[in-house]
Amino acid sequence: MTEPGFGRLLATIVLAAACAFLIYAGIITFFVNPYIAHHTWSQVDRNLRVYGDDTGAGGESVYFIGNSQVIHDLDPAVVEEVLAGSNLSLRVHNLGVDDDTPLQRLIELRGILEARPRMVILGYSYTSFSNLTRYVPDDNLALLSGKLRLDPASRSLFSPDQLALIDGNWFGELLFKRKFIIPSIRKVFGIHLQERDNIVNDTMTYEQKLIIAKNPYDAFLAPVYPEENVQKEAFRHLARELEAANITVVYVTMPLDPMRSETIPDATRENFSLFMNATGVRSLDLERAYGSADFMDLVHMNRYGREKFSGSVGALILGEVRPGAV
Repeated sequence: MTEPGFGRLLATIVLAAACAFLIYAGIITFFVNPYIAHHTWSQVDRNLRVYGDDTGAGGESVYFIGNSQVIHDLDPAVVEEVLAGSNLSLRVHNLGVDDDTPLQRLIELRGILEARPRMVILGYSYTSFSNLTRYVPDDNLALLSGKLRLDPASRSLFSPDQLALIDGNWFGELLFKRKFIIPSIRKVFGIHLQERDNIVNDTMTYEQKLIIAKNPYDAFLAPVYPEENVQKEAFRHLARELEAANITVVYVTMPLDPMRSETIPDATRENFSLFMNATGVRSLDLERAYGSADFMDLVHMNRYGREKFSGSVGALILGEVRPGAV
């Protein structure tokens, strides 16, 4: 091949690659980005922005962090109203993330420490501390890699594959987004996808709850064993770092519908209680504090239960910030 011919071929290849990249970038911008903006990684991104906004604000915030139960069960406006009734002005943030675990929350630890809230309430259920649970969505790591800063102790709890996503760059993030191309285009054109909304509006009937409660394979029944696991280590590290920064830490065992609570093995409760007592973290067990009428399903409260639970959280905060008030 002559030199001019080779030059034209090379120019054609470069031009084709550039066009392909521009088309790919356009698909990501106009289809994928709007699609993934409604998924769990955006909840983590929201939390990081809250911490950034609160940095230097003087510690006048209360953060309630945890899984989807927190998202459903806590109404910050109700909590703030309770606090205002005792002349206490604090901003209360619902920072729940779907399927959250203590391990996943470590990716936010640096932001929380820099924001220095007055109090952090951690709300989970037993399954978040199970030996069978190591769940941290790749999306939450890869799509936020440039914003995540982990201390050495936190890094030691993540797998090598997870660390590779955490340490990624913008180009890696761009390539990672290709997994969302097909579902995002299908959504734009109205092709039905089975997705779970952040807030479920339909209330289950007694019969529907009973069917789920009798399912022995429900992931929510993952047992807590006496042995150590990564979730327990992550929780201890979270609590230790927050308390070292003079941030009040309280753990709340989140409410469950009595029909679900009845299926939790006694051994799981006993093992979890031993673990929590050993941490020294102040804890409040609200698992069995509410009736079935306060729940839309077996683990998430309806608007009536949400108001009751939020009132209890307000009383909890008053008791911690002003000892003896409750």
